[in-house]
Amino acid sequence: MGQDEFKRVEFQFGIILLRTRRFQSLMDRLGANRISKAGGWFLLYAMPVAAAVGFYLFLSELVILLSPRGPAVASYVRSLSPLANLGLPGINPYLPIVDGWIALVIAMIIHEGAHGVIARSLGLPVKSSGLLFFLFVPIGAFVDVDEKAIKEAKASYAARVLAGGAGINLVVGVVCLLLLIGAVSTMKPASQQGVGVVVVDGSPLSKAGIQTYDYILAVDGAPLNNLSAIGSSSWYKINNTVTITAWRDGSTFNRNVTIGYQLFENTSSGQTFELPFIGISLGSPSSQSVSGFEGIVSTYAGSALSKPAVYICIPTLPTCQGIVPFSDSMSGFYSSSLGPGLIPAANLLYWLFFLNFNLAIFNALPIYPLDGGQAFGVVVGALGRGKLSEKAVMRITLGATFLVAGMILAILVGPYLF
Repeated sequence: MGQDEFKRVEFQFGIILLRTRRFQSLMDRLGANRISKAGGWFLLYAMPVAAAVGFYLFLSELVILLSPRGPAVASYVRSLSPLANLGLPGINPYLPIVDGWIALVIAMIIHEGAHGVIARSLGLPVKSSGLLFFLFVPIGAFVDVDEKAIKEAKASYAARVLAGGAGINLVVGVVCLLLLIGAVSTMKPASQQGVGVVVVDGSPLSKAGIQTYDYILAVDGAPLNNLSAIGSSSWYKINNTVTITAWRDGSTFNRNVTIGYQLFENTSSGQTFELPFIGISLGSPSSQSVSGFEGIVSTYAGSALSKPAVYICIPTLPTCQGIVPFSDSMSGFYSSSLGPGLIPAANLLYWLFFLNFNLAIFNALPIYPLDGGQAFGVVVGALGRGKLSEKAVMRITLGATFLVAGMILAILVGPYLF
């Protein structure tokens, strides 16, 4: 491309494209490395793995919606914002703006960069590359590999270039998940005794100065290590005043607390009762004993093979607050050998995993014109060489696209229609 043909800045549908030659020279250098050629084959095999995982997740969700559990699941889905289906921080209410944008930009840069590096390793030209901005906010990158060169290249060359983006996203996602699991495994309950509490605002505990994330060590000098022991304790009576020994940030202190009450209505008899109430929340997130907090970390850090679905539970979802130990509602109960940087690092690693994983899945599925759809067409064309025309290959590719896109649309829209 001549200097007069190189448009450095371009506007398309509100998106700013900032082209630079530096990326192309970097892709040339990386593509010349022998590791890039071997990596292209590795990412080619990683792409169908991502597609298989995507099929499994979507089919599982579809089966659940069609099962007796379907109405309850659909009701929960409707309770979330429809924007939760969009992977855009600031628009999706559950994606944090800072960590979300950092993770999304990184995921898109490595996705596009992989296309370019593999193309150059195979001698295929890259017409242009650069950064994408929306209202001067970076949203990713682009690499424009010569489409004509891809169509004329060997099927194995074209497939490797197309698979590079989804493949590298899957690899980076798995690496970030492993790092996240390692980071979470260093988390320990901040106190080694007592019960960590979530305190209800305006409750007796709150009025006495006990706060969420404090650990209650003892009541009237008797150690407290189990929440279930409170209900049967002799001190747990309305208007009874007790001395609470609590722990916060390494310091122990005492507070006098007068037990209050809350009204409970027996729906069968219609009678109303006054029950003792001190102000410990048992909802989600819930108060836990030390062993309970240890169990949450153990479950999260040890579920890679036994319960992999736990990692799909995003930390900002209300129903995940008592499951994800580094979520905002749980992190205050823990300390780590990695220091105070553990929580922000764990959150960033999670979103790097989550967004790379989702980009890998969607781009690997046979949906044209996404990478997976184009790669699917290349494979069909190679298998049917001499037997299938280009139009037949395109019809098969579009058939697969409508089938997969229809399944995804049914999952996304179904809960709102039925």
